[in-house]
Amino acid sequence: MKKLSSVLSAILCALLIACLAVSACAEEVPTSNVYRPKISETFKAITAGKTFEAQVSRNEVYGQDEDARWTINITACEETHFKAEDIENLKANDIIAFNPGEAIFIVEKTAEEDGFRLVDSNSVVYYFTKAEDGDYIGRTENDNMFFTAIFTITIPLEKDISFLDWSDPENLEAPVKKGYDELLDLLLEDTNFAPYNTKVTFDENGMLTELLYTYSPWN
Repeated sequence: MKKLSSVLSAILCALLIACLAVSACAEEVPTSNVYRPKISETFKAITAGKTFEAQVSRNEVYGQDEDARWTINITACEETHFKAEDIENLKANDIIAFNPGEAIFIVEKTAEEDGFRLVDSNSVVYYFTKAEDGDYIGRTENDNMFFTAIFTITIPLEKDISFLDWSDPENLEAPVKKGYDELLDLLLEDTNFAPYNTKVTFDENGMLTELLYTYSPWN
């Protein structure tokens, strides 16, 4: 009888240990908090509440699976502007420098109703028209645009970002509201997020909150 009692006690102890083990496994694994540097006041003054045309690409990933945290590179841009007097005084044999390392030699200039038609030494045609601020902007005859980089930053891609996809040429009504996962998929595919099809918006604290991707023939 004592032997049976001992066996039962051993079984009960084993069951208790097993229950405790199952209970421990059932407890949630503690999550990690992420602490980042304070946003620079200088950067906040530049970006807070503003929208920029931008070049966007993926940078690095930290962690794996659910804990993976990506960073992205953003180059904020503006369409390149030229002073009105410079374009109006420009003549054949002058040079237009769009960006460092990107210049054209003008061989022909013709006045048009809304600006000027220019031809460079490679027979490429450019049209310069006045913008709302009175400056001139130049585009090729295929409507290629020229952009000036303002600043480049590397920032975390937050999971609450609003991704607005308006890249479907058949969708004329409004952007399709998507999110982090869809945006990350496109970044991993090296989608061409360029200034002519991408806009990024920062909130009042300088945090990236929205990326708008629009249709372009060069997507």
